[in-house]
Amino acid sequence: MRIGGRHLQTRLAAGVIAALIGMVWLILSPPDGLRLAQERGFDQLIRWATPDPYDRSAVGYVAGAAAVPLTPPVIVVDLAAQDETGAQWNRAATARLVQRLAGAGPAVIVFDIVFSGNCAQDPANAALTAGLAEGPVALGFLLSEFPLPVDGPPPRLAVAGSAAGLFWQVPGAEMACPLFGAASAGAGSLALFSDSDGLVRRVPAAVGIGGAVYPALAVEAVRLALDDPSPIIGTGPGAIAAPWLRLGGRQIWLDPGAEIRLVPSGPAVWAARTWQAVQVLDPQTDLGPLAGAVVLVGSSLPERGGLRTTAASAVHPSVQIEADLVTSLLSGTVPFRQAAASKREAMVAAAGGIAVLILILSLPTLPAITGAAGLALLWALIVALVYRGSGLLLDPLGPMLVTAITALLALVGQATLTGRAERALRRKMGQLLPPAVVSRLIAEPALFRLEGESRVITAVFTDIEGFSATTRSLGPRELVRVLDAYFTLTCSIVLRHGGMVDKMVGDSVHAYFNAPLDQPQHTDAAIACATEIIAQTEALRRDPAFAAACLGRTRIGIETGPVVLGDVGSGVKIDYTAHGDAVNLAARLQEANKELGTAICIGPAAAAVTTVALRPVGLVDIRSFGQLSLHIPA
Repeated sequence: MRIGGRHLQTRLAAGVIAALIGMVWLILSPPDGLRLAQERGFDQLIRWATPDPYDRSAVGYVAGAAAVPLTPPVIVVDLAAQDETGAQWNRAATARLVQRLAGAGPAVIVFDIVFSGNCAQDPANAALTAGLAEGPVALGFLLSEFPLPVDGPPPRLAVAGSAAGLFWQVPGAEMACPLFGAASAGAGSLALFSDSDGLVRRVPAAVGIGGAVYPALAVEAVRLALDDPSPIIGTGPGAIAAPWLRLGGRQIWLDPGAEIRLVPSGPAVWAARTWQAVQVLDPQTDLGPLAGAVVLVGSSLPERGGLRTTAASAVHPSVQIEADLVTSLLSGTVPFRQAAASKREAMVAAAGGIAVLILILSLPTLPAITGAAGLALLWALIVALVYRGSGLLLDPLGPMLVTAITALLALVGQATLTGRAERALRRKMGQLLPPAVVSRLIAEPALFRLEGESRVITAVFTDIEGFSATTRSLGPRELVRVLDAYFTLTCSIVLRHGGMVDKMVGDSVHAYFNAPLDQPQHTDAAIACATEIIAQTEALRRDPAFAAACLGRTRIGIETGPVVLGDVGSGVKIDYTAHGDAVNLAARLQEANKELGTAICIGPAAAAVTTVALRPVGLVDIRSFGQLSLHIPA
């Protein structure tokens, strides 16, 4: 239906205003929810459109040239809980491993391990030092909030222009023992920071420590593998205005914070490139494939604390993350985001909004919506082609969102002309977007800051009985599969009951109810959540696909009480978490299940406020809390 005169001017003005608001919103202050949705869109784009680093015909992002074939190859050596003799893995076993690896002639040996404890001059350390000297070996270090001394080899990284202002600055680092640092060829940062949803997506290419700039471990590994005397990080003008890393004679674009964006792989890739440490120590194993390779040494065991969450897996071993980074740097397939990209996307959003407005004013409703969908698909295609050809990440969501808002406003204006048009508009809106999504788009996005606050919450802590024994009986790939399934199940139950997953530590889940927003009857919801977790995990244990894993029972502790909730940490690491007796007691109650023979243990404060039927178990002595009256579900 075509509408002219005053109606056309009114609707055109409304559409232009909507497009301009969307453009300013994208440029100046995108809400946290949109930023997170944008990052998830990038996750999918990276997953679907990244050139295969193992495909010699693939196009990479190194100055627009063909991707360099993955030479040298990347191999991961996974440390188990036990050595080749069946004894617990120790430094002496690591020394034997290094000597075996060095004898195979790799391009570089990279440790996703910090050898900072036990620096005594004993035989095991002497043997490890000798093995490191046979290298070349790159050692990892951790950032510290304290001015710890920085030992080891000096960094071989140059900084050009104003790039130094982009790096994380920390007062010190937890380095390897001086005897190990002196024997190694280089050192790199193991910093892995996560976004607000807990996913690791970017890694700083370098960090500033005490006035010096140290590279990330992956950058140092590639430098040694390619025998680059001095990589350079810089910024500057050009067609692509972004920080860059010149490494091995190639220029690699970085994210605005001089960060390397991760292209995460999955368990299938991990299995293909991973050797077990006991396999390397076996004298019958042919180590020929390790010659000339980048060999990364680390562990996928949960108790080693090296599991992270990425877009590819909820339990991504940090050594596999480092291997992914090395693979991207070697092959030239590093995605990046420009600081000025949001302004260009805002211009596209405004143009798209105006185009959709013209379509709706000029055409019947169905062809107009079809045209708007075609514009959205065209933008999605442009985003994919630009990324595929250059590695530049453009936001697929923002322009389409502004276009959708413009379309909604235009349709609403058109619907006011007649009752028939209003009914038709409602049908089209129902076809275009779900009602809940429409409401969210129309309402002003709610922004909240995660600052410190006192709040009554219900804390829920879970743990798997006997999981350390389970890890020793499973291979890395099977262990990751079991943990992935377990965390996916338990976390989805927490979210379904309105809880917040604070963190996953080893095989445990820490969750809070009534945080960060108000939740009526949160104690009841927490108990219902715990009951469902027990039922569902028991069903998982009986599933034939998981029976061989011998997964232990889940134990849960629950308590209600006031806590301090908010962002805690420094510029190096920020964590949104809770501190208070309720949190500490929930952890103790989870442990108390072991002595009581129960699955769910509920503290006195939670029992006092819940409407769920409970059964007392009597007075129990809880460490640090004394004797408490505990309950279990009836």
